Amino acid sequence: MLTCREAEKMVMPYIDNELNEAELEAFIQHVELCPACREELEIYYTVFLGLRQLESGTGMYDVAGALEESLETSAFLVRATRLRKVISYAVGTLLTVGVLTTFLIQVRIWADSGFLHL
Repeated sequence: MLTCREAEKMVMPYIDNELNEAELEAFIQHVELCPACREELEIYYTVFLGLRQLESGTGMYDVAGALEESLETSAFLVRATRLRKVISYAVGTLLTVGVLTTFLIQVRIWADSGFLHL
């Protein structure tokens, strides 16, 4: 679990989409549980989103909604990444078991045919 100081250091990298998957997961968990860090994120997000909009000439008036959408998207990304890893491990395990089973069946066939003497 992140400390508040660690989470505060991650606010700008979060806003700039520079956190890796593990950092993003820890940051989101912390911000969901810590009202002070959530408020800090809201302030920074509001200021930087406002500055970006001024630079680009676009206007979005629901900054709080934009932050909520960003957090939801990030949480979805974390869950999708975790699911992808679980599926990857499961497929790898099934492939390994399949190859091992095929090999053992082939050894049995060779032994039964007399090609291999066990």
